[in-house]
Amino acid sequence: MRVLNNKGLSLIEILVSITLISTILVFLVQLLNNLESETANNNFAYDNQLNRAEIIKTIEDDLLNNNLIGITNNSHDNINISFDFLDNLSATLTSTIKDDKYILKYIASNGEKHSWTMEGAEIDPCFNFTFHNDLATNNYYFKLNIYIYNKPFHKRNNKDVNNAIDDIEITYSSNSNFLSKDPKYLTIDSNSDKNINSCTN
Repeated sequence: MRVLNNKGLSLIEILVSITLISTILVFLVQLLNNLESETANNNFAYDNQLNRAEIIKTIEDDLLNNNLIGITNNSHDNINISFDFLDNLSATLTSTIKDDKYILKYIASNGEKHSWTMEGAEIDPCFNFTFHNDLATNNYYFKLNIYIYNKPFHKRNNKDVNNAIDDIEITYSSNSNFLSKDPKYLTIDSNSDKNINSCTN
């Protein structure tokens, strides 16, 4: 005659099982939240893709059609950048907030006004500027990087964890050096290399 084992599970075994299941569930929930945030950030970036492309093209076309003298940063509280050109021409790029929406505005050298509303976005006033000037050849290059954050999902796109896919990056190079030596400019021909964050330099 076979004797059945009716011992069952001990209290410690039940507690260990519950702990393991809870740990796995917490991990899965966190993973799903991260995936959802990442998807939301990427969707946000793609939704603003047309705006970014138009902003970059408008500014870079203006730079290509004129002879740049220098770039100045006029504020640390928002984007307020001036591009000065030969023949007393200038252009400005500014950011404002209206009805809790961030707006980029550009007044081109020919006076045309452009405005873009960045839906669901926050514009960091602390842009990054990289400049290199080869003094031997007079070739120079700069990159202006404006950081854009996704307002509803700051956990995955903020100053500490930036999703670069939605940033605005303006680049320009030239072998015709008309840059001013005035120290007010971020671009001056006496500096061969410069990399600044506008809020810390």
